[in-house]
Amino acid sequence: MSSSQFDLPTVNTVSAAENAAEDKNSFSPNPSFLTYSYRETLFAELERLAEAGRTFDGLIIDLMQTGFSLPLENIIKFSNFAKRLLRQQGVLLFVKADGALTLTKDDPGGGLTLNTYDSPFGIFARYPMLADYVCATVAGIDRRKLRGGGSTLANHILYTSTPVLTDKGKRVKAQFTLPAPQSWVLATIDDYSTVESIARTLENKHHLPPDEAMRVLQELESQSLIFPIFGRIQFLANCYHNRKPFRLGRYMVAASILTEQQLQELLERQEEEGWGKQQKTFLGLLAVRAGYINTRELEVLLDDQYLYGGYHKKGEEGPGSSRGVNIETMRDSMIGTLGAIDTAGLLQSLATAKKTGLLTVENHDKGFVIAFAAGKPTHARINKLRGQDALTEFLVSWTEGVFVFRDKMTSQELDEHCVLKQPLDKVLLDSALYQDLVSKILSNLPNGRNSILERVWNFETLWTKLASRPLKFLDESVVKEADKAQMAELATMIDGLSTIDEVIKTFDKWPTHMILKAVQLLLEHKLLNIQQASLFRPLSIFQRIAAELQKPLGRAENRAMLESSLHHVHGQSASAARFDIDQEGRVSLNLSEVKRAGIPVSSVILELRRWMEAYLAFCRRKLDPADVDNIVARIVNAEAVYTRTTQFDLPSQPQPPG
Repeated sequence: MSSSQFDLPTVNTVSAAENAAEDKNSFSPNPSFLTYSYRETLFAELERLAEAGRTFDGLIIDLMQTGFSLPLENIIKFSNFAKRLLRQQGVLLFVKADGALTLTKDDPGGGLTLNTYDSPFGIFARYPMLADYVCATVAGIDRRKLRGGGSTLANHILYTSTPVLTDKGKRVKAQFTLPAPQSWVLATIDDYSTVESIARTLENKHHLPPDEAMRVLQELESQSLIFPIFGRIQFLANCYHNRKPFRLGRYMVAASILTEQQLQELLERQEEEGWGKQQKTFLGLLAVRAGYINTRELEVLLDDQYLYGGYHKKGEEGPGSSRGVNIETMRDSMIGTLGAIDTAGLLQSLATAKKTGLLTVENHDKGFVIAFAAGKPTHARINKLRGQDALTEFLVSWTEGVFVFRDKMTSQELDEHCVLKQPLDKVLLDSALYQDLVSKILSNLPNGRNSILERVWNFETLWTKLASRPLKFLDESVVKEADKAQMAELATMIDGLSTIDEVIKTFDKWPTHMILKAVQLLLEHKLLNIQQASLFRPLSIFQRIAAELQKPLGRAENRAMLESSLHHVHGQSASAARFDIDQEGRVSLNLSEVKRAGIPVSSVILELRRWMEAYLAFCRRKLDPADVDNIVARIVNAEAVYTRTTQFDLPSQPQPPG
């Protein structure tokens, strides 16, 4: 999509009254969205909208061309515009091909909530009315993949939610005045059927696609015909992920059932009627009396609180909170967390039960998906890992995560590259061996996963020779030619700055056990070194020396000395580009340039040392050499332990350049 396509975007017209109203529902009845491609003039255009007093339900920023590598100051600008341009419950969506970020204005205090999605389709579980608009205005978002995309837990919460009719909804349902799709959906809502049950009924009876049913449900929600369900999704998902209990009142505010002011009024009334005494009136019953919810909606809210926020703790919200979860809403799915059951036990339980469906597990920014057919695993995927590699990685490395199994569910993300060919028993056995191998390799590193490695200075030459020979990994498996190509790419990430754990997380083309076997092989052949010296300690010494010498020299003179000495030693080379000098004369390191260059940290330390020696030589020409040496000796001696480790000792007194 070219950046000029949305210079003059089309925006749904909204009346001044609607614009000024603060709708407590997910979106206004006639939501307005706006899409822009990310470009240099975008902030000026957003400023014009803000000055004109425009507000929107959704702002979409197309990052298909640029990705998420936005400067921090730009993120701050976007958040400020989100506060000015979004209506309550509005969303600022950053979207690209393999993920999405949202800033939502769902905090009653006016703050923003940040959420991340490992699939751009995950946002539509929370904002189904955005689906048509985003698919129409952002190239590369395929509407056919909407089903089953995105957050596992969010989809589970949505599909097992029970829509409950409001009084207004009951009246409209009896009148049969809505257009066909809305009328069909409304007729199917009976206050007990789940969203998934409703979607299946509509698909079978009226051939209405599930994603269209979701969109209609949100329309009914925005018209206050049903109590809010979409506003609850992210709140419940976050509470379950973080094992965070929540009170019923806070939940109703997050779900946009109550405003903050209404909650405070109910709490005051609750205290007046005897908080803490036997005759106390519980908040849920007060909300029913006030007409904010009905008794069936209260039951649904208490079920949610018990399942997602209480972790089966009882008695926190009164008698209703200790009741059992409605089993009917859970009959086609299961939910839990790793830890109570390990990965192997989870897969074996599904295989033993001869289950057919989709198991998905979320762990921070990664999602594991595996399909079962009559107890046999058929396809698996973790981000870019597919098939056997994905299943092995899950069994070997995953110890945390929220899992959901949905009966008879399928996923379009599982293609022919995700096919599993080996039986589960053999995969479990192999994974146990890989687990032992991983533990053995990590135990031989001084700091385990936190160890930092770097390539030797002549890595390319040595690797070319080594790659021409037959090689074997630690477990005696043969290194294939394809493995050698991957190892060369992996080595570029071993930069002397990143820990082994960071390398594993970044290099997502291989499972953990393959990465560690490759690292072990390169260590054995002395193509990698375990880093003994820290780049930041010598940099800190140089910074402190320069700060001390600036006092007698003055800021301008000291900055001139730093720039002249850097140019004298490194000229206009790439080495010079790795260092920065700001207007205050402070020395810093351009880490992104160091990583991009891929040079060993020991080489950067040497470059830094040469610059420092030249700088001191320049200073000795302007100041008393004894004073310069005393400053250096005082600072270096304070780092005596460090100097013995890194050999960053007191520089000799070279002749001044020139």
